[in-house]
Amino acid sequence: MALRRLEPLATGLIAGLVAIAAGFVCVQLAYRVHPIAPIALAGAGAAVWVAFWRPVWSLYLGILLIPLELVSFKLGGAGLSPAEAVFVLTGVAWACRRLALGQLPWVSTPLAAPLALLVLAVLPGVATAVDSFVVWKVVVLWSAFFFIFQMIVAEGDERSVRQLLFVLAISGGIVGLIAISGSAGQQPELVGAGDVAKGRAKGTFGHPNTLATFLALALPGALALGLHGRFSWRPVALAAFGAMLIGISLSLSRGGLLAIAGALGLMLLWAPFRRAAVIAIAGAVLLYAAGAQPLTASQQVETVTQRLNTVGYSAAGVDPRFYVWERSPQVVADSLPFGVGANNFVEVAPRYGLLLGAAAESPYEHAHNIPLTFLAELGIAGLIAVIWLAVVLTQILARAFRRSDSQRRGVVLAVAAALFALALQGMVDYTLRSAVIVALIFALSGCAAVLARAVDEQPDQERARAR
Repeated sequence: MALRRLEPLATGLIAGLVAIAAGFVCVQLAYRVHPIAPIALAGAGAAVWVAFWRPVWSLYLGILLIPLELVSFKLGGAGLSPAEAVFVLTGVAWACRRLALGQLPWVSTPLAAPLALLVLAVLPGVATAVDSFVVWKVVVLWSAFFFIFQMIVAEGDERSVRQLLFVLAISGGIVGLIAISGSAGQQPELVGAGDVAKGRAKGTFGHPNTLATFLALALPGALALGLHGRFSWRPVALAAFGAMLIGISLSLSRGGLLAIAGALGLMLLWAPFRRAAVIAIAGAVLLYAAGAQPLTASQQVETVTQRLNTVGYSAAGVDPRFYVWERSPQVVADSLPFGVGANNFVEVAPRYGLLLGAAAESPYEHAHNIPLTFLAELGIAGLIAVIWLAVVLTQILARAFRRSDSQRRGVVLAVAAALFALALQGMVDYTLRSAVIVALIFALSGCAAVLARAVDEQPDQERARAR
């Protein structure tokens, strides 16, 4: 009886000692490391807890941290942005949790095999690459992203897909606003015929083409949810759509602009967007008929139009990309069958005279084309994986679109349009050196698998009505 009376006292004493110890550690960290270190440690502990017990929430957190992409902290010899760190934590924590429950971190789906091959194609570069540490980093990151894909397939449904697209829209809207604010009072300028541009928006990615890729991945989802999503989400999604559209225009990325045009063209297959497009065009025609010409008077629209007009000029062979495309096959031939190693194109480029800049002092980082860069860096297996992935994604998304009703079709098309935009830009650029972009590809692939599964599982009566 006496011992029971002492239990609250003992519990309070232990809690007090723990609090004192924690306070002492925080003070020492703040004094010896950095004043913000205790806050960072507490945040890291919370992130670990969320990753293990609510991994989907952890994925959303990683997406919301993408606007901090320029922030990087050292982990050994590797630099990780906050979003990258949370993505890795999410994938690894989910895989460990599955194993602890006696389940394998693998779910059978048509997309699993090509994505697994893509990750495996990176491994030979550990032995062949000039910079093997970079290859190891890619192996760790892409493996974690593969587990994120598996997590979405295993635990996701249509509701979680819409939530992911909404979170991605918010993150894209923030990045778009950052790009707009960074260009405030300073319009991008074209040099010469317009094939060279200065003052392009870079947002939080450090490069305008990578900014355009991210916004292109996020924009279709914002459009779909803004037109036909949850009512409370629509204003936020439409505002994010507008910010992203302006951000892409300020990037003056020709590949990004053409990618967005292709994505919006694909979204025209969805009736609500067709109606919205007709209303927007009719409104513009009425404004012009009334004598108002807001688009013609806009300096930014003129700049974008002139920039797009240089596509024909570049196609004549003046664009430096043609030089890269001409020399890169020799890189491929000399490095078969395994390639030069992930993100190692820049290491071998000087051997082949692939240098840029007025003084030709900087090597090209990639081959300005996704299939060609994959073949050069990851070898034959990498090229097979990316083609296989593209074919399977096209098949399952087309099937899901045909069998879906109008509301579901918007989400299916949003995922398809995002990946289609990436493919279009990938014909003239390679922005997959950004781990965040790769993580989103794996996540959107998971969304595609979930949507295809949902369509296959729907009752025959509902499928008939969708037709």
